[in-house]
Amino acid sequence: MNESGLVLYHQPGFAEQAQSYAPWCELQVAAKAPDVTAPALYLDREGMWLCMPGYPSPFQPSHADLLRRAQSSGARTELARACGGAVTDLYILDACAGFGSDGLLLAQLGAKVCLVERQRLVWILLQERARLFAGAQAICGEAAEVLARPPKDPTATPWDVILLDPMFPPRGKKALPNRGLQHLRELTEDVGAGDDALALLRLALDQTAGRVVVKRRLKDAQLLPADFQIKGKSIRFDIYRGQLPAG
Repeated sequence: MNESGLVLYHQPGFAEQAQSYAPWCELQVAAKAPDVTAPALYLDREGMWLCMPGYPSPFQPSHADLLRRAQSSGARTELARACGGAVTDLYILDACAGFGSDGLLLAQLGAKVCLVERQRLVWILLQERARLFAGAQAICGEAAEVLARPPKDPTATPWDVILLDPMFPPRGKKALPNRGLQHLRELTEDVGAGDDALALLRLALDQTAGRVVVKRRLKDAQLLPADFQIKGKSIRFDIYRGQLPAG
């Protein structure tokens, strides 16, 4: 058993692809997604799936939904407008990526996006999704550490946009709106307190001359007074001007 305790099941024909995750997963062959007693992964011709205890079928974040959002609204989405509207060729850091629904949408719209996710199992799902987008790269790590890390190349272009989407705090016993968010909360609640959202915002402001975009529920308090906001039906984006001197 791998020290992480994470198991990656795969169909017989996908051993080579599964092997890239051997440093973090125990690999097992399975003709179909198994019933599990702990969160696990399953790889087949349709991609990487999440197997969760108590659910009769595996879960996979929807690629079709990304395409639909990109084609139907494109740069008019609240997310794209918050990032500047025309995001083509912008360098964007999605520091709390989760399954990548926002960061990969921006990549679909032409941005160059680095997606950061700290939970190993979630990162593997994200990594498999990111393979489909030429402008996307997925990193497993803590957002604060990635933000604080000095660039290997001092002449490298700084982030044009830093997107922060920390997990919304639960609201009593109200159910989460979809299965993906439910699983994400279940998988990350034992990771620890993680990065403090306010501290992360302050750090992000020091790492860009562009803008920092914070995704919040519509009625949530602001972490800091925003320079301006873009509001949707149930969420909003608080936008801050970065404090890094323009190069």
